[in-house]
Amino acid sequence: MYSVYSQTNSMPHKISKSDSYKCFVCEQLFQKTEIEYHAQVHLPLCKSCKGSDSEKKKAAELLSELADGFVCGCI
Repeated sequence: MYSVYSQTNSMPHKISKSDSYKCFVCEQLFQKTEIEYHAQVHLPLCKSCKGSDSEKKKAAELLSELADGFVCGCI
């Protein structure tokens, strides 16, 4: 469910020019060497949030908001 990627500077969760990244669940900063990405939302995840109920709730919240404002044309 989780994978490790190399990171580019164009990602929105990258903190300035340092090697710090922000967890999408707890928003705590952590170092580039500790990066893991959530497989569904592709955002950085710290080791303390990995597998937690908070992680599952935040991922579900982000995924449920993806279609807000869109109407299916097939209906």
